[in-house]
Amino acid sequence: MTRFSRDVLATCRRRALLGGGDSVLVALSGGVDSTALLSSLAELRGAGEVGPLFALHVDHGLRKGSQLDGEACARTCELLRVPFRVERVEVAPGNVQSRARVARYAALRREAIRVGATRIATGHTQDDQAETVLLRLLRGAGARGLAGIPPRRGAIIRPLLDRTRAEVEAFVASSGLRHVEDPSNATPRFLRNRVRSELVPVLRALAPQGVRSIARTADLLRDDERALAAGGGRLAADGSARVADLLAAPVAVRRRAVRHLWRTATGRRSGLEARHVEAVLALLARRSPVRVALPLDHEAVVRYGALSVRAVPDAGRATASSPVRIDRPGGHLVPGGRLEVGAAVGVAWPLWWRTRRPGDRFRPEGGRGSKKLKAWLIDRKVPREVRDGLRVLADDRGWVLWMPDLEARSESPGVEIRLIPG
Repeated sequence: MTRFSRDVLATCRRRALLGGGDSVLVALSGGVDSTALLSSLAELRGAGEVGPLFALHVDHGLRKGSQLDGEACARTCELLRVPFRVERVEVAPGNVQSRARVARYAALRREAIRVGATRIATGHTQDDQAETVLLRLLRGAGARGLAGIPPRRGAIIRPLLDRTRAEVEAFVASSGLRHVEDPSNATPRFLRNRVRSELVPVLRALAPQGVRSIARTADLLRDDERALAAGGGRLAADGSARVADLLAAPVAVRRRAVRHLWRTATGRRSGLEARHVEAVLALLARRSPVRVALPLDHEAVVRYGALSVRAVPDAGRATASSPVRIDRPGGHLVPGGRLEVGAAVGVAWPLWWRTRRPGDRFRPEGGRGSKKLKAWLIDRKVPREVRDGLRVLADDRGWVLWMPDLEARSESPGVEIRLIPG
C-alpha cells in the first residue's frame, strides 16, 4: 500500500468515515482529486480495509464535449476493476454551480441505492476546505459556516480532507493514471476560482502552512459548533422554546435554538439566513403575541411565553368566510355542512353563521357573567391565528351562542344546535 493510501486510511479511521464492511460509491468527475480518491480506495479494498467499490460519473451537460470526461472515467475504472456508470442530469436554471451540485448529489444518492453502497465518497481536499472557509469568511459567516466542509454528513464521506492538492497530484502522477481537466475550474467567472488562483497563492507566500492551519481552524470551529448546537437543541427539544430560558442563555445558544426549531419545522438544515435568525431573536423582547415571516412559507411565533416555528396557517377559513343569515329554526346549508338550529324561547332572530368579529361577547356555560369573546379566548390560551378563523353562531347584537371549533356554548338561551359536516 502506498504512503498516500495509508494516510487516507488514517483519516478514515480517525474521523470514523468507513469500515471494512462498508461498500463505497465514488463520485468520479475524472479530475485529479476524484481519480486519486478512487485509486486510493481501490488500494484499501485490496487490503481488506473497505468493501466493494462503485463509481458514478455525473454528466451535467453544461459544456460541449462533456461526454469525453465520462469515457476517460470508464477507462480508469476498467484499470482499477471498479464497476462504473454514467448518468446525465438536467441542471435547473439559476445559480449554475449550486443547481449542478443539487442535481449531482441527487444522482449519487439514487446510484448508491441502486448498487447498495453504504457510503458516498467525494474528492474534497484540504485545499478545498481552506478555500471554502475563506469564501465564507468573506461573506461574514459565523462558526457554523467557518466549520467548512464536514468530513462526514450522513452517508457522504470525504476521505481526502486531510490531504493537500499537491499530495493528490503527486500521487496520481506516480500511479500512472490519467485524469481530465475541467476548463470551468480556470474561469474567473466563479469566485472560488479567483480565491484559488489569486488569494491562496498570497496566503502561501505569507504562511507556507496557511492552508493546513485554516483547515485545522475549521475542525476546531466544528467542535465548538457541535457544543453550541447541542445547547440550542436542549432549549428547543419539545418543538418550542421558553422565552425565559432563551433570554437566560448566551446569544450564540439562542441562535442555535432558532435553527433547531427551523429544522424541526421544515426538515431542512438550509434556507434560514442569519438575518432571519436575528429577526426571530428580536421577537423575544416583545410582550404581545408577535410573529415574523420566514422562508418556505413558515413563520416564527412568540405566544404565551414560548417561541415556535411553524408553517403559515391559512389566512382564514373558507368555510366561514361569507356570513349566512339564519331567520328561523330548522336546517340551513352553510359553508362546511348543514346547520341544525332548534326552537328556543328568547332567541333574538336573525342569527348569523360567521367568523368572530370585534365586539363579540360570550356568556360561557358554567361561567360568571359575560365578557368580550376576545378576552375569553385569550384566557383559554387560544392562539391568535385560530381565534381569527373561529366559526360562531351569533345574533345581530354580537352575542355568541355557539363555537363548534371549541365545542363552547352560551349559558343562555338553551337552543339546540349541531353542525352536520358535508
